[in-house]
Amino acid sequence: MSGLFHSALLLAAQSLKESLVYWISEYSYVGVFLFLLACGLGFPSPEEVALVGGGYAVYLDDPESWPKILLMVAVALSGVLLGDVILYFIGRRVGERPERVPFVGRHLTERRMRRARALFRRHGAKAVFFGRFLFGIRAVTFFVSGSLRVPLGTFVLMDGLAALLTVPASVILAWWFGGQLHRAFDAIGQLDRVVLLVVAGGVCAVGVAWLRRRRQRLAELDERLANEESATELGAVTAGEQAPQSPLATESEESAHLLE
Repeated sequence: MSGLFHSALLLAAQSLKESLVYWISEYSYVGVFLFLLACGLGFPSPEEVALVGGGYAVYLDDPESWPKILLMVAVALSGVLLGDVILYFIGRRVGERPERVPFVGRHLTERRMRRARALFRRHGAKAVFFGRFLFGIRAVTFFVSGSLRVPLGTFVLMDGLAALLTVPASVILAWWFGGQLHRAFDAIGQLDRVVLLVVAGGVCAVGVAWLRRRRQRLAELDERLANEESATELGAVTAGEQAPQSPLATESEESAHLLE
């Protein structure tokens, strides 16, 4: 019974997402931009809905037009980044009191705020990058980055890099699948997971390479210090063997020679 209820919920959610896609596609570029702006301000919907709507709108208009799909990608990136920056400035303005923000504040629950703060404690400003892939605390992460006074340039850089990894690919995938919206949503969902895994793997690889390089440098430093110490000791021994004899010792040796 519970499995049937769960399946019904999933079907209803899928139907709702597809209905939103149809609505967004009717307004094309303007619909995508405004919907993404609303998502950035805390509207309870995944950004993927707007991205699929954008790709689908271009498919309906001209299924073979690369210039139009690239224009839709630019519009989508603009809507994503503008919404995120607005949320950043809201967080910078109100600090740790999101309840003061109408509508947006009710989505910034204390539990989500704690998760976002924990992300920043572990990763610093890189939390902005990782937060983009975590639906549920995505908007909270951007709000907290403003309240923690992350530099605006750093915020835009991290958020922009994350958006560049997913937004263009998501719009193009939706355009490619055309009317097969369920396949587009499945592909974009897998894309987010793959990107996150690749990024995590890349971070681990860079960390391992850095540790190896650090150990190598420490080993080279130890070897150089050992060589310098050996050279110093050898020099001291050599200097002792070649030290000139004192005049008194020389006279004693000459006297002994005359007596013989």
